Amino acid sequence: MTSSDATVRQDTQVSEFSMAEDLHGLAEVRAWTRTTLDGLPADTIADVVMVVDELSSNALRHGQAPYLVRLRRTGDNLRVEVEDGASGTPARPGPPTGTGGHGLMLVALATTAWGQTARPDGKTVWAEFEVADADG
Repeated sequence: MTSSDATVRQDTQVSEFSMAEDLHGLAEVRAWTRTTLDGLPADTIADVVMVVDELSSNALRHGQAPYLVRLRRTGDNLRVEVEDGASGTPARPGPPTGTGGHGLMLVALATTAWGQTARPDGKTVWAEFEVADADG
């Protein structure tokens, strides 16, 4: 159902997590993200976990399978990528309501940039962070 795989390409570390197809798998995605980012400052981990959770839950609610979360770190840059199989549903902030609509606004505030890329078999919503190790 889920898998984790980390590889190193030049100075880039890439870790991937295949999400379950329901909202109950979000706890696994958050735990995997915390474990993968071990060694970063706690406040950075909290911000990245919040963004991963938001983009993942949006993919599950508005996209379609398959779902994949990728963390790509190169030096002081971290890119979160969440893929789903729905190409015709772009991510965009909705009007805030009492029950939602704040998530992508929070993503924009917590990251240096975010956006999306259409693929022939779906889309990737991404967000970028500047990060440093906990001791640096």
